[in-house]
Order: sequence, then C-alpha cells, then structure tokens
Amino acid sequence: MYMIIGVYGYQDSGKTTLVEGLIRELSGKGYRVASVKHSPDTEATDTPGKDTWRHSEAGSDPVVLQAADSTVIIKRPGQELEAIVEMIRREFCPDVLIVEGHKGGGFPKIAVGDIEPTEGTVLVNPELEDALAYIEEQAAREATYERLPRLDCGKCGMTCADMAIEIVADRKGFDDCREMPSRSVEIFIGGQRLPVGAFVAEIAESTIRGLLSSLKGYSETGDVEIRLRAPADETRNTPTEG
Repeated sequence: MYMIIGVYGYQDSGKTTLVEGLIRELSGKGYRVASVKHSPDTEATDTPGKDTWRHSEAGSDPVVLQAADSTVIIKRPGQELEAIVEMIRREFCPDVLIVEGHKGGGFPKIAVGDIEPTEGTVLVNPELEDALAYIEEQAAREATYERLPRLDCGKCGMTCADMAIEIVADRKGFDDCREMPSRSVEIFIGGQRLPVGAFVAEIAESTIRGLLSSLKGYSETGDVEIRLRAPADETRNTPTEG
C-alpha cells in the first residue's frame, strides 16, 4: 500500500513545478517516489516511422526501448489509470505515487491555478511545504495501516484505518490492536496482501514450520517464502494450425 496524490490544473498553471518540487523533497527525505504524467496527445511517446513504432505496428505489445540512460515501455492502446497504478504498485513498490493531469480518480488531489476544484480535492494552490506536510502525514498513515491486520474486528473500539490515524498521532500504539500478530506472517493472493489476525498468523506459522522442519536446509531462524502458482491455462497463447 502506498499514498497516491493527484495534481491537476490548466496548462501553465504551475502544476509541474509543484510536482517537481514534491518529488525532489520527498526523494531527498528517503521516500521512494513514482509519478504518472497524463497527456492529451494521442501520440505522446512514439513517432510514426521510427523503429519502435514499426515494432508496434507489426504486432509487438509491449515494445521496450532500451537505452544507456533509460528504459521506455510502450503499451498500446493507452492504459486506464487504474491499470497503470496497479502495475506501478506491483513492480516498483513506491511509498508515494504522484499523478499529474488527472482530475478524476478515487484518490486525494491538489488543484493548482484558476480551476474549479473537483471531488476529492484536499488542497487548493498550496505552498510546497503545506502539500509536502499533507503527503507525509498520509504516507505515514498508509504505512501504519499496512502493518495492522486490517480485519476491522472492532475489538479495539475502532476501525484499522482509525487506529492508524491514532498511532501516527502518538495517541495509540500497535500494542493497542487486539489482533496484532505476534509473528510476522504475510499472505498474498494475486499480489494483494490478505488481512491476517493473531490467531491465523500463529496457526499458519506453526503449521508451515512444522511441515518444513524435516526438510534439509530448513532453519527455524530463517524467513520462509512459499509460492502456490495458479494452474496454467493450457489453451492460452496456443498457436492455431492452418
């Protein structure tokens, strides 16, 4: 889980300057930052007649341009923002994702310039320091929420999201969570981490370590990672005869 913030405004409103400042400040503080720039152009990255364009026209999807200073992945047609966000989460695991140019989306947004604020706008023409403070607080809440079981069991009297807010504000601690696992157990399905409480975590670890204890190379003090892959679809990408 990571914090997503959008920045939108008319052309030449200063939104890219704000985004640049946020990226520089956050990166300088050790945050892993990724960004998405929305473009209204239909041919934003490729040029007809160039080698990458010819690859794409021939049927390659995606096309990857490898250069000494960068790697560019060209995917056609243009992807929806949700798919891009998921790809970035899965492949790069940033702490903060900044999306420039999108007024929609179910994430908080910053309006820049003389533009009517849309739904989800949390700041309007903020100073860099104010925008930075908001992002850092939200990123801390997201990171804290990720560490909690996320069961919303109600045993502590609040939701896990509210508990995360209280912990970041130093009004609560992780030991106030009644279902906080005493063991580090994480279960992922399709790249998504499942909520796991104390009971399930302890049962899962004791059972798995018990099964592995007789195997050569197993260590009680080492981390254990098990992957169960979905059955392969034998009909996928099967060449047709003819």
